Amino acid sequence: MNTENTNWRRLHPASLIIGVVETAKGVIGLFFTLLFIARRELSAITIALIFLSVLCVALCQPVINWLTTRYQLGPDKLAFKSGLFFRKNRTISYGSIHAINSSQPIYLQPFGVVRLTVSAAGAADTDIRLDAVPAALQLELEHLRALSQPTAADSNVTLAKAPQAPAPTTSHPSQTPLFRASVSDILLFAITDIGFLAAALVVYGFVQQVQDVLPRSMMHEAERSVQTALTGGLLSVIVLILACVMLLMAVSIVTSLLRFYGFEVRRRGDDLVVVRGLFTRHTTTIPVSRIQTVTIRQSMLRRPFHLCSVGLGLSSSTANNESKESGTSAAQILPVISTRRVYVVLRAILPEWGLPEVSAALGQRWFASSSHAQQSARAVTYVPQLRYTGHDLLRYYLTLPVIASLAITVAVWLGSDTHAAVALRTWCAVPGLGWPWWLMIVPIALGLWWMVCRLLKAQNEGFALLGANDSDAHCSSRILVTGALRLTRFVLVTRKARVQSITRYTALWRESRGIERVQMSLFVMNGINELRFMFLHRANAEVLQQWMEQ
Repeated sequence: MNTENTNWRRLHPASLIIGVVETAKGVIGLFFTLLFIARRELSAITIALIFLSVLCVALCQPVINWLTTRYQLGPDKLAFKSGLFFRKNRTISYGSIHAINSSQPIYLQPFGVVRLTVSAAGAADTDIRLDAVPAALQLELEHLRALSQPTAADSNVTLAKAPQAPAPTTSHPSQTPLFRASVSDILLFAITDIGFLAAALVVYGFVQQVQDVLPRSMMHEAERSVQTALTGGLLSVIVLILACVMLLMAVSIVTSLLRFYGFEVRRRGDDLVVVRGLFTRHTTTIPVSRIQTVTIRQSMLRRPFHLCSVGLGLSSSTANNESKESGTSAAQILPVISTRRVYVVLRAILPEWGLPEVSAALGQRWFASSSHAQQSARAVTYVPQLRYTGHDLLRYYLTLPVIASLAITVAVWLGSDTHAAVALRTWCAVPGLGWPWWLMIVPIALGLWWMVCRLLKAQNEGFALLGANDSDAHCSSRILVTGALRLTRFVLVTRKARVQSITRYTALWRESRGIERVQMSLFVMNGINELRFMFLHRANAEVLQQWMEQ
């Protein structure tokens, strides 16, 4: 009776540091900002009292959390309880664990403890987060999860092993990384990552935070310098733009090094282990049986350099409470890699997915220059037929963007013409007409971007049933889908068991022509969660439905 109570473990006292750091991010910064603004109106005693009050608030919550938080490794589940007035109890059975994510900030490394997040299927609010536990606990949980697999009755978990490439079973798999990203690889990722534009938001947020602290004279001087550059001629504008681009690139390089420095992918039994991070080391354990999709992406910037990235779709969130980006990075097993190497590396990392058939199906289009793709095409006995569903339906993709862009451009032009604007105001009673003609650039640019995205979809949307002519069940249960998300092309592989539903719909004016849309939902929490074909012939839609229903 008392044995169960004694099995409850307390977090390491270093969790107090984590609580203080997280509280300081929101409270201490606000305190110093208000203190700087109102420093002349406050006395030294008042400032000291405010500081002590803020310090008390910053310390009370972490102390209460540490005193009330316990976790227990039961015979078949991980249990967690926390809270003083509002108690929270949560359990996750070992067989339901989909990912184990640990992070070790630099201030926890001297203590040998990590922040551990255990994820089950579903959103992040179903996870168990342990702020400061021994690093060996992750290995212990992996061992308990592996022991529970023979008794886990989940049909979606069963993976048929590819006969030509068995999973690695070395005695020390964690000592031999299957992929390691060099510093040059990380620099390539930062330079070719279209998300570097998001660094502008980081810079803008930083400027917004410091402008209330810096002297107003300094801010006015900076604003005058920018205005002088904008009005100083074309050369000054070009120099200013180049300076901004270089600043964004520098921010992107720094953040990429922080995220991916020391990036390694290993196999530990049937688990995939991803290690990354410069100051904060992240270690994510992903059971191969829990992988829902394998996605290869190639953005517009990486296409000329023949580079791509590979991510895993999971049915759970691998992010901890620090940021959503953390979970995205955890499931990105290959941040950037040459298209000539991608299938060689993936075959070593995930032999269970039979990816040589994928390279054979795509060898004549995406990776025609890859010698490995040609070798894979010769190695497999059956080359899957890749059906590009939108090649002869380009008019359906472009009709709406063209009509909408022309209509908005004409409306802007009419509003810029004096006589037309007066006539429209009189006839439609629409106020505010009479804007400058150069505003037509906006709908034209947006329309061109829309049309290019639709054109890319029409060129790349397609599917192939991998090994459909093979009698082996594990071959006929997989599907290859190609497509485009905005200006990024992707190749996705998943299994029939991962597809949740299929929806076919069409418009009245397209029904007689046999043109439909298909949407197949996936239980994926951190990536592409649906397979969508914008336009395809009814025959192809029926093939997809028959494949799913068999």
